Amino acid sequence: MRTIAVVTGTRADYGLLRGLLRAIEADPALHLRLIVTGTHLSEAFGRTVAEIEGDGFAIAASVPIWSDDDTPLAAAADVGRALPGFAAALSEIAPDVVVVLGDRLEAFAVATAATILSVPVAHIHGGELTEGAMDDALRHAITKMSFLHFTSTADHRRRVIQLGEAPDRVFFHGAPIVDILDTFEAMPPREVEERFGIRLSRPTALVTFHPAVMDVAPAERLVEELLGGLLAVDDLHIVITGSNSDIGTEAVRDRIARFVSDHPDRVDYVESFGQRAYLSVMRSAAVVAGNSSSTVLEAPVLGVPSVLVGERQKGRPIAASVEVPDPNAHAIAAALRRRIAAGPSRNDDSPFGAAGFALRTAATLRDAPLPRPPKKTFHDLEQGEDDDR
Repeated sequence: MRTIAVVTGTRADYGLLRGLLRAIEADPALHLRLIVTGTHLSEAFGRTVAEIEGDGFAIAASVPIWSDDDTPLAAAADVGRALPGFAAALSEIAPDVVVVLGDRLEAFAVATAATILSVPVAHIHGGELTEGAMDDALRHAITKMSFLHFTSTADHRRRVIQLGEAPDRVFFHGAPIVDILDTFEAMPPREVEERFGIRLSRPTALVTFHPAVMDVAPAERLVEELLGGLLAVDDLHIVITGSNSDIGTEAVRDRIARFVSDHPDRVDYVESFGQRAYLSVMRSAAVVAGNSSSTVLEAPVLGVPSVLVGERQKGRPIAASVEVPDPNAHAIAAALRRRIAAGPSRNDDSPFGAAGFALRTAATLRDAPLPRPPKKTFHDLEQGEDDDR
C-alpha cells in the first residue's frame, strides 16, 4: 500500500483536490494522509478546515503558517517558519509521495521541505503562466522540485518538459475543475440566498479580487477601479467573496469592507461560500469579475461571461467570453455592460481535457515508479523533438 500525502492550504485548492482525495480513499492500494495548512486554519479567512471535516476526511496533520502581517518581509519569514512544520509532518507521516497543487507560498514551502527530505513531490497545475504575479517563479520552482507532474492542458505539459522534466513523468490528465463541473448540481438560488443572506434577484456580478505584487498597477488602485466600474453599471447587484492571504491583502480587504458598508443596498459580502455554493452563485450570475482564476476557468466552462482586471492571470488560456479591459473604472464598466449584454455562451473548444482527472491521477500515483531519493536527469530538448510522444 502506498501512502499518499496531500496538502491543502486554501478553500480554492481544496475544492479542486476533493475529487482526488475521494479517488485515493477508494483505491485499496492507496492510503490517504491529508495535511491542512494556510487559510484553512485562520478565523479571519473563515476557518475553512470545518468544510474539510464536514466532508468526512481525516486530517493527518495541521500546520499553521501565516502571521497577521501581510508585508513581503513577513511572508518571507512565514515561509521560513513553515519549513520545520512541514518537515515534521512529512517525517511523521513518511509518505511515498506528497501531492501539492498550484503556486502559492505554502505549496512552495511543502515542496522545499519534501525535497530536503527526499520525498517525491507530485505537482498539479504546473507549466502555467500568470505573468502579473510572482506565482510564475514559485510554480516553476515547484516544477523543478517535483518528480511527477499533472498538467491541465497539453500546452502546459509541453512547457513542463521545456523546463527539463522527462516526458514519461509529465501527464496531461486534464484540469480538476472539469471533473467537478461534469457532475455539478447547482443549488437553487433561493437556497443560496437563505443560507448566506445574499440577494440574487437582480442581474448579479460575482466578484473576487486578490492582490498580486507584479500586476500592472498596485492592488489598492486596481481594486478601487474595479469597485468603481461595478458601481457604474446601473441595476447591477454585486456579490463579493473574500481575498486570499497574499502580500497586500489587508489593504484590499479593508477597501472592500468599506465598499460593502457604504453600499448595503447593492452589495453583499461572503467570506467563503464553499465550492458548490460558489459555483451555484456563478451559474446564476450575469457576469463574473475580478482577477481570480475562476474568471478564466470556471466561468468560461460554465458559459458565464467574465471581466478580468489586471494581469494576475496573464498567460492563461483566455476564452472568447472573457474580456480584459484597461484597468480603469470607465473601461471596466463598459466591459461589464458588454459581457452582460452578450449573455451566456458555450465554450466547446476548452483546452482543459475531459472529465476523469481524479481517477487518472490516482492511478498514476498508484502505479508510477517513485524512487527514493527521487533522482532526476535534466531532459534536454532536441531540435524538432515531438514533446507529445
